[in-house]
Order: sequence, then structure tokens, then C-alpha cells
Amino acid sequence: MNIVFGKQKCFVVLCDFRVSVVKSFWLLLIFLSFLQGCTLLFVAKGGTHYAEKKAPTRPSSPSLKNQLAKAVVLKYKVREGDTFKSIAVIYYGKTSKAQKVAEANGLTLESPLKNGMVLKITDPVNFPNPKDFAENKTEKISAKKEEGVGPVSHRDMTPENITLVSRPRVNKSFGPGEKLIFQVKALGMVGGYGTLEIGEPANVKGRSCLPLTARARTAFPFSALFQVKDIQTSFFDRVDFIPWKFENDVLEGKHQAQNLELFDQVRHKVTRTQAGKTPEEVDAAPFTQDIISCFYYFRLLPLVVGKNYSIPTQAEGRNYNLIVEVIRRERITTSTGTYDCLLVKPHVRYATVFRNTDEIDIWLTDDARHMPVLVRSAIFIGHVEAVLFDATLPRLEKEGASREP
Repeated sequence: MNIVFGKQKCFVVLCDFRVSVVKSFWLLLIFLSFLQGCTLLFVAKGGTHYAEKKAPTRPSSPSLKNQLAKAVVLKYKVREGDTFKSIAVIYYGKTSKAQKVAEANGLTLESPLKNGMVLKITDPVNFPNPKDFAENKTEKISAKKEEGVGPVSHRDMTPENITLVSRPRVNKSFGPGEKLIFQVKALGMVGGYGTLEIGEPANVKGRSCLPLTARARTAFPFSALFQVKDIQTSFFDRVDFIPWKFENDVLEGKHQAQNLELFDQVRHKVTRTQAGKTPEEVDAAPFTQDIISCFYYFRLLPLVVGKNYSIPTQAEGRNYNLIVEVIRRERITTSTGTYDCLLVKPHVRYATVFRNTDEIDIWLTDDARHMPVLVRSAIFIGHVEAVLFDATLPRLEKEGASREP
């Protein structure tokens, strides 16, 4: 579910992999740790326990919806060769929005654009990373700028193909005490484990949040070839269902990283701090999610077969729309039981390349919990699977909770 998140890769990377079974296995583990926001519903038999606690009370904090949804205004520094059309493509994905860019700055389409001029961009659809401009990555599609091809970070499907739903007001899908353990299998062997766990409410920036923690590790003999030991935590607002903080501690082969991302959802900014590096602030879309919270948020939506859902997501300073397609209903049998599920597929478009992750299938329970039972990724000699091994589930709020009109 994006793109490249540092050296840990998710949907996009999984899609691109073709090299080796070991690498495929690793990628699915990383995908699982990212996907940790997709947990698994009730297990029909065996391996499922209910936490001995009452359903959590609703937080008393007021919603920040009005502040979070306020108009966004970005600034763009004109570069040599820019036109209103090419700038419109960067931020709106359409040349037809050139007039909007001009009017927002008190100009006309005939007004000259001078190198270094700063333009206001109002309510953009796309939120490119400043590094993309510094590295001239947008120049890769300069020949297509007039054709309306989004260059940096843009919509993944045309608006008419996206199902619009109201933001949920009540969480009846997961809560504190939920712990899901997955076995990751390749070539008939257990290669590792992934754990998705929800902790007790914590206070972040004065907001009551659920710590969503994802862990992934390889098991022998895979660990002798490529060691994975990841811990990632998202602090997810219990009222507005957005993250305020994301932190990770990653060991993947020779790659190690400790990162912290602080979300200012009111200002639409994310401050990223990497070990040994100067913090950087980047723009973010309204109601943006991180790589873990996006699937927890997805679980809250009223999923309908045949529909596509778009979730604004940010990872390592890059913004994109995570698209999840609900394919069909299926009954799935695993070692822990038989489930009525929804088969879903994540899709990602990043930079100028459309990457459709058809190699990944996810089965979520077809009820309010929308929890993953099985994740399957194709490889050149078969497939790699993440299968529910054990689940501890909290009692949840009753069905029928209201949603925004």
C-alpha cells in the first residue's frame, strides 16, 4: 500500500520484485509490517481468544474535523520552462486547471512566468516532495506535460472511479487488546512472523490515540540469509482516525533505520526526523495517513464489492493516494478455520509510473472488523503467504453505530 518507504518496500516494491525467493519473502514481510493496519477479524475456530475486558469507552475529545478540512495553500517556485499548464499538471493532474493556477495569483493565462516567481497553489490534489523539484524528476515527463499526465505524486484513478464515503464517526472494527500473529510461509516453510498489536490509549498532542504496533521478523533458515527485525508504531486519533505520530526501528539485512514522523494535521505538514540527519518538513494532504494507519482506517469504511477506495497516505516525505479495490466475496479456509471474506487488491500509482500490484491478494473478514485472514503474493515459482496463526480480539462496540450523513 505505496511506493517506496525508505528501504522498506510495500505494495509498489512487492509489485516490482522478480529476483529471488528470499527477496520475495522479505518483501512480503515488509508488506505485512506495513499492512499491519489490516488486522484480522474473528477466527472461526482455533487460535482465537477474546480479551477479558469491556469495550473501550468513546473518547471525550471533540472532533477537529473543521480545522482539518480547511483550505490548503501551497507555494511553488517557478522554474525555467514552466507554463501554467505544466504547473497545473503537477498539482492537479490536469492541464485544464491552468486557469485556476493563474486566477489564484491574480494573473491570466497570457501573463509571463519568470524564473524564481513564487505562485500560490490553492487546494491541490497532489502534494509533491520538494526533493522531486530539486532533483528535476518532473523533467522526466516534460514531453507529456501538455497531455495532462501527473508527474510527481498524483491521483491513482480518475475521480469517477473512486467511491466517495463519509469519514467514519465510530470505530466498531478494532480496539485496545487486539493482537494478531501471522506466519509467513514460502515454499512450504515458515520463514517468519508478523504481529499486529493495539495498545492502550495514549496521549499525543493532547489527543487520545491508539498505538498501532507492527512487528516483523524472519525465522531460521531465512534469517541466516536475510534478517528482518522491524518495529513500527502509529499513534492513531480515536476521534478523527488520523495519525499524529509514526516511529519505526528497522533492521532489514544490512539496512538499519530509526525514524520519527510528527503529523501536524491542522497545518497539513509532516516533520520527518531520521537518525543523524536534520529534520525536514514536507506538505501533506488533508486527513493523510501513514503506512500503518491507512489500513486501520480502511477497516472502518463500509466496503462494497466492485468499488474502489482512495486514502491519502504519506511515507518518507512522499504523498500518494492508496487505492484499494474490493474484488469479490470468497470463503477461505486456513489452518485456523473457515471465513467469509472480501478479496481486496491494493493499487498504487507513484511518480510517472502506474504500478498495479496484482500480485498481491488480501482476504479480509466480511463483517464490521474487516480483518485480514490471508495475504498472498505471487512469485516466479509459486507464492508467499502470510496466514493468521493466532488472534486475541477485544469486545467491540455493537453494530449500528451512526455515521456522518
